Amino acid sequence: MMLEAFKWDRRYELGLEQVDAQHHRLVDMLNALVEVVTEQRHASDEEILDLLDGLEAYAREHFSDEEMLMADWGCDPRHVAAHTRQHQIFAEQIRVARGEYLAAGRPRDILELLASFVTTWLSFHILGSDRDMAGQIARIKAGQPAERRSLPEHDQEGGATRILVEAIGRLYELMAERNLALAAARDELAELNAHLEQRVAERTAELQKALAEVERTREQLLQSEKMSAIGQLAAGVAHEINNPVGFVSSNLGSLQQYVGKLTDLIDRYDARLAALNPPEAVREEIRQLKKQADLDFLRSDIGDLLAESMEGLDRVKKIVRDMKTFSHVDHAEWQEADLNEVLESTLTVVWHELKYKAEVVRQYGELPRVRCLPAQLSQVLMNILVNAAQAIERSPGRIVLATRPHAGGVELVIEDNGKGMSEDVARRIFEPFFTTKPVGKGTGLGMSISYEIVKRHGGEIRVDSRPGEGSRFTVRLPAEPPEAG
Repeated sequence: MMLEAFKWDRRYELGLEQVDAQHHRLVDMLNALVEVVTEQRHASDEEILDLLDGLEAYAREHFSDEEMLMADWGCDPRHVAAHTRQHQIFAEQIRVARGEYLAAGRPRDILELLASFVTTWLSFHILGSDRDMAGQIARIKAGQPAERRSLPEHDQEGGATRILVEAIGRLYELMAERNLALAAARDELAELNAHLEQRVAERTAELQKALAEVERTREQLLQSEKMSAIGQLAAGVAHEINNPVGFVSSNLGSLQQYVGKLTDLIDRYDARLAALNPPEAVREEIRQLKKQADLDFLRSDIGDLLAESMEGLDRVKKIVRDMKTFSHVDHAEWQEADLNEVLESTLTVVWHELKYKAEVVRQYGELPRVRCLPAQLSQVLMNILVNAAQAIERSPGRIVLATRPHAGGVELVIEDNGKGMSEDVARRIFEPFFTTKPVGKGTGLGMSISYEIVKRHGGEIRVDSRPGEGSRFTVRLPAEPPEAG
């Protein structure tokens, strides 16, 4: 059936000047919508929405005026209640259609259904409820009861026609109620879908977080097992090296003394020889022997060789000592300590490494006292601070020290603006003997020892770093380590 404009005729005249004028205005707006739907004139999406908004607003204004008119004249309350409900459904139907139009991507068929429904509904509403309202007001003006009708009056209006009009009006009211219920169900379903999507997203995020935590725990277990195996190896190697290193060190010390005595003896021989004034041939023979032996070079070089040997041996001793420390951190006495104070005392020790390289920014929080081995934790902090200073290559350098309570314990963060490290280096930073320093500049045990100390305190140590962006070391320790008992 082709949609047509609302055709006004005398049947719709109620004899109420204000109401009839408003009906004409509403009909004009409805017909403007019909023209858009039937493409008799072009309208943009914005113009269509303005038309729907204007139709809804004007309908509400008209309905409010009608309801006030019925109240002022004292129309039958039951009629007023039913009439008001029809008004509410009409206005709500326009609102729902507007929402459907936007939700469905602005299709014109929704506007066509709306225009067809509203024009038909309005005709029966005027012929039914509005005409009944006009009849009640006319009777009240004549001094008659609002609902009392004489038989001639009833015959004049056409009883059968009026019953049909009222039945069709009620049918359209039921259709509007159904549409509203469907729209409400759709909105509820959309809300449930959005809720479900949000819950799925939240659950997915929780699972991803759990998987990440499992992966991190797995890596920690692998790291722990690797550390334990390497620790046993390091203990054996340190034990095997320690004895030969001991007697080599002792022998080198003795050799240094012996060489000193020999060079002193040669000096005395030279002095005595000069005093005896031997024949020139003897002196020449001795000079040739010294030249052949390159005695002057030997005397100067042997001291350097011994000094370098002692330095190298000291380095071997340090490596052995670090390996022993790594394999079995000494069990000193556990005690309660303020880690802010431990950090400050460590800063004092390494200040010469930091003062020319970086500004140190302290961000200390109020910390609970923790049971720990302060000297060992100081060693951990010292390793991190020295590495931070050495990583700073540009000015101004900056090292931030932050402490705060965390999960029944404490958290210490040391962050620098140094050169940072790659993902591969960050992943291997706690491996024994791994170092990025040139040969001879580091043993590669400092951070692995730090890892072992923190682990034996029941804590964890983590590094976050990117090349060119600096590094951040985070140490978390429980207030009461399991090993402290």
